[in-house]
Amino acid sequence: MHKSILDTIMISDTNKTQSESIADKIRDLILNGTYQPGQPLRQEALSEQLNVSRTPLRHALQALADDGLVEATGFKGARVAQLDPGMVADLFEMRLLLEPVALASAFDRYTKMDFARAEMALDAASTEGAPARLSDLNWDFHHALYAPSGRGTLLKTIEQLNRASALAEVIASSITVRPEKSAAEHQALLDACRKGDRTGAVGILQNHLTLAYQDICNRKE
Repeated sequence: MHKSILDTIMISDTNKTQSESIADKIRDLILNGTYQPGQPLRQEALSEQLNVSRTPLRHALQALADDGLVEATGFKGARVAQLDPGMVADLFEMRLLLEPVALASAFDRYTKMDFARAEMALDAASTEGAPARLSDLNWDFHHALYAPSGRGTLLKTIEQLNRASALAEVIASSITVRPEKSAAEHQALLDACRKGDRTGAVGILQNHLTLAYQDICNRKE
């Protein structure tokens, strides 16, 4: 008996949800150091370790490859991405071009709730030590200040760049060694946004991203 179109859609949605959940788990394992740069990610072993089937696992690995956390190594093969100085330079050059646009576009649209979301991410990061969670909270903070722009395509691109940058920050250990500096830079950015200082906020953001890139370069292996 052939499956109905509705059944097919439901299966597809289920696989998508599973693959996203699996991708999140593997991402956390990579960022927290369980899987090291260059380490092979064998589907059979991952399937058993995570207790998941192969199809959503393949989709998860592809999503991680799209984010720059995983590299394909041939038919059904993958490994954790390695730090490529050229790639890192490209990531931050693109972030320096796109994130100020998103931030500037969000001005005049902010609400108290947007600032509250950013503040909550800052507070949570102040007591967090796990690299994967710090990366998530960092994105939560930036997203809170960019989202009011309403520029969906731009935000998706920026999120992908942030996910790829997270691996470089973890490999270089900068995400866990500069929390105080990052917190101060984030607070200054939030304060400028609250004051309605668009020019000042953009300048603070550009400086923040430049310093983050320099820390990676200074601490890379």
